[in-house]
Amino acid sequence: MGKIGSFGNLAFSVSDKTVKTFDGMSWKVSAKYATHDRHLKEDLLEFLGPEPGSISFSMKFSVFLGTNPLKEVKKLQAMVRNGQAERLVLGGQVYGTFKWVCTDVSTDMEIFDNRGNCWAAKVKVTLKEYPKR
Repeated sequence: MGKIGSFGNLAFSVSDKTVKTFDGMSWKVSAKYATHDRHLKEDLLEFLGPEPGSISFSMKFSVFLGTNPLKEVKKLQAMVRNGQAERLVLGGQVYGTFKWVCTDVSTDMEIFDNRGNCWAAKVKVTLKEYPKR
């Protein structure tokens, strides 16, 4: 199995039997500013500091790709509920200067069998930087 990376116990990997990777990764960095009104002049911006960065990506789980979709979705949901900060590592490269927490998991349950078993699901995952205190 070729491990591509990981976020905590969520491994991104590809083999001849299993595909568990991500798609459409987006990394957002922003800052917080206060706006001060001024009479007859342009508003004045005041830099207050950086906002926590965020990374979002999609994953597809399918029995046809060698995964149990419901098991993988529940693993991600537990990460949201537990609030465990983890490193995001892709190809040996650590992303961000802090650890990350999984703040949001949105799941589209796509294919079911006649017994209610989920055969395929698409998941949108959002991570946020979790700075040390």
